[in-house]
Amino acid sequence: MNLRDFRIGLRLLVKEPAYSSVVVLGLSVGFAVCFLLLGFVRYACSYDAFVPDASRIYLIKHKLNIIGKPAWYESTPLPFLAVAQRSGMVESGTALMSLDVSAKVGAVVQPLSLSAVHASFPEMFHLHPIEGDLAQTLSRPDTIALTRSTANRLFGDGAAVGRTLQIAGKSYTLGALLADVPGNSTVTYDGLVGIDSAAWADEERKFLFQSWGNIGAKMYVKLKPGAMPEALAGVLQEAADHSPLIKELGPEVIAELGGKKVMDLRLGALSDMYFDNDTAYSPMSSQHGDLRVVIALAGVAVLILLLAVINYVNLATVRTLRRQREIAVRKVLGAGVGRLTGQFLAESLLVSLSATVLGLALAALLLPLFSELMDRRLEHMFTAGAVLLALALGAAVGALAGSYPAWVAWRVRPPRTLAGRGGSETGAGLWLRRALTVLQFSTAIGLSGVTLTIAYQTRYAMAADPGFDTHPLLVVGLPADLQNPASRGLREALSHLPGVDGVAAAADPVGRGFIGANVGLARSDGIKASVVTRPVSPNFFSVYGVAARAGRLFDSQRDQEDRRDTVVLNGAAVRALRFATPEAAVGQLVTMGDGPEAVAARVIGVAPDIRHEGLHDVAQPIVYFPALSINTLTARSHGDLTALESAVGDLQRQYFPNDVLEVRRAGSYFALNYADDLRLAKLLGLASAIAIGIAAFGIYVLAAYSVQRREREIVLRKLYGADARAIGLLIGKEFSVLVGVGAAIGLPLAWFATEHYLSSFVERAPLAGLALALALALVALVALCATLRHTLKATGIAPALAFRTA
Repeated sequence: MNLRDFRIGLRLLVKEPAYSSVVVLGLSVGFAVCFLLLGFVRYACSYDAFVPDASRIYLIKHKLNIIGKPAWYESTPLPFLAVAQRSGMVESGTALMSLDVSAKVGAVVQPLSLSAVHASFPEMFHLHPIEGDLAQTLSRPDTIALTRSTANRLFGDGAAVGRTLQIAGKSYTLGALLADVPGNSTVTYDGLVGIDSAAWADEERKFLFQSWGNIGAKMYVKLKPGAMPEALAGVLQEAADHSPLIKELGPEVIAELGGKKVMDLRLGALSDMYFDNDTAYSPMSSQHGDLRVVIALAGVAVLILLLAVINYVNLATVRTLRRQREIAVRKVLGAGVGRLTGQFLAESLLVSLSATVLGLALAALLLPLFSELMDRRLEHMFTAGAVLLALALGAAVGALAGSYPAWVAWRVRPPRTLAGRGGSETGAGLWLRRALTVLQFSTAIGLSGVTLTIAYQTRYAMAADPGFDTHPLLVVGLPADLQNPASRGLREALSHLPGVDGVAAAADPVGRGFIGANVGLARSDGIKASVVTRPVSPNFFSVYGVAARAGRLFDSQRDQEDRRDTVVLNGAAVRALRFATPEAAVGQLVTMGDGPEAVAARVIGVAPDIRHEGLHDVAQPIVYFPALSINTLTARSHGDLTALESAVGDLQRQYFPNDVLEVRRAGSYFALNYADDLRLAKLLGLASAIAIGIAAFGIYVLAAYSVQRREREIVLRKLYGADARAIGLLIGKEFSVLVGVGAAIGLPLAWFATEHYLSSFVERAPLAGLALALALALVALVALCATLRHTLKATGIAPALAFRTA
């Protein structure tokens, strides 16, 4: 292969603009999809890779087994940090306490996500300020460090270091400017403050640093060279087994664990935290990914490119068969195998590299939309190294794709071809291309089946009845609980706005992942269960429109706001306490908690199992009681919620001028539970559409070649009496078999994948299996449309014309 081969190949491609455009555009779409998906895979697999010695940095995880739904959390009681530092195995350690605050600059208030850290944090994460003194900033309670983008958001594009902002009425000086946190980092923040910063309430800080049972903050430790994480985990576990928490719980609670530890502790490597299965779905966790999904996306990327390459090979092979006379003449004139191979490989490389360049351009053009779809910052995907790898992949694809047409050219026999008897492909070659078409359709059917199942289940989950009507409800998160006069004032003012029918309060929005507090709830006969506590206002159930299953629910006319002597159970709590019926629970005395803090209460009613979380989780046993230590309001309105949102903004400026309130529709919290599912469905939907389009084009080309190849056979059948229906069935049978074999391969694989996906839901959409049948019907319809033109053409072939052109 030399430069002359490329010049000849380019001349031939320019001579056939229709063919060249089709093959280059088809391949470029495959390359673009492949580059985007593989770029995302590379991005996902490089989380926290920018941190030096990331393999020696570990997060301390814990699981508290005394709660009703034990789960691993990234945040751990803070006393364990001192245990790790005293172990002799730790080079440095730091807490990372997330502080969501409101920052005021001038008259503008904006939300700010700060992290309170120890002085060792910058060294551990190799953090250097762009401007200012970071060490001094973290050592003072009234200074703050901000990322560049956050500083620009607050202060504009001018100089920022030395300027002041207000948080909760206190002034803070910007002491250091930091680079923005990379998008592929599990440690994120808008700014940093020292562990003793005034932005973290001193009372809360002291309490958490002494509490062995309350979830504190994330804690990172950097091990000394040679230290083993298992050894440190053992030291931490030993401390947990003999902590003051064990004495506080008492022997009864320990006995109920059945041999389990009160608290389990593990170390998670920083480099593995993005794919950490332990903490993936826990509240307050950092951004996570599913390694299985990432691997599947890599497979989809390769498959899409493979389907596009198959189409190119099919078209190039048909074109080679049309050029057999030309090839035969070149062989007669002395062209050897090497010369022919070089020519065909040069043409293939020209097509493939052109498609690669166009694919890179398409991928770069679509990158902002793709980033938005994946909810990731992918702006630095196309580095120089990535582009070189893409071009290398394009060259490899060109060489491989050109090998089969070159092999077809090798097998051309000049005597037979020039005598008019060598115009057909070999049987083996034809079966190979049929097999490739089957691969295309099995992929299209499998991807479509998985996509439709995920989309159907996600739609079902998002529309599932949570136990109340979300449409008239607006949720307002307050910066302080109802013991604060400003919070009570805003609630009162909100309840008197036009169109508002009532304002309830709770500890957290219904539908959002909630850790809550778990307590032991005991019947008078000693039967006990661990339940989740849900403090609410007395009018909570009436505002949400929830009716009692038995007894009565709280009533603002009858129940006081801050008493625990009356409680309401949900259905799951009734079952956990082994009451025979909801009615049997009403009127019973129960004891909440253990020891001196235990409270006796009477069950006044049973509420239905409201979906406080999504369909990924089973309903937890819940005990409701009135309280004032809650800061989430829910307004029920018969008017326009958009106008109500605007009115809440006015109230915020009146009652909380230094804070930003979180205002959302109630239904949005449930939608957030399925954001990843919806994102995956959209991505696979696009991939399925491309796969179906490629498969349709592939079978279209195969149909055209098949009709041309069997032209004489069709004419002879017509001469012996075959009508149009018989000819149509003859042609259609071949492609029906190909689609059927593709379905036999693709549907079982799709079923296996969808069963794995659906296993994470506690409730499945009815008739979910119909999604696979619909995928088969969709792909079969596309195949029918793709082959219909050539099938009709076959029924209309004129015998005289066929024999004259044969």
